[in-house]
Amino acid sequence: MRKANLFAAAAAALILACVWGWASPTGTKAAPPTTAQIDPFEAMVNAKSLPSSHYDDFSLVFGVKSDQ
Repeated sequence: MRKANLFAAAAAALILACVWGWASPTGTKAAPPTTAQIDPFEAMVNAKSLPSSHYDDFSLVFGVKSDQ
């Protein structure tokens, strides 16, 4: 019974500490939203010096079996 009372007191203290930390003012304010925005279409139109991919097509070499 003594352990249960100690556990209940510890749980109550933890709950109170969490509520106090959540409800207390921190003094910090959220930053105002930024006005700079990214335009995806403009980024795609003005893209320069991008790497290009190269793929070798081996489908005709390995894909078709001939009847011999």
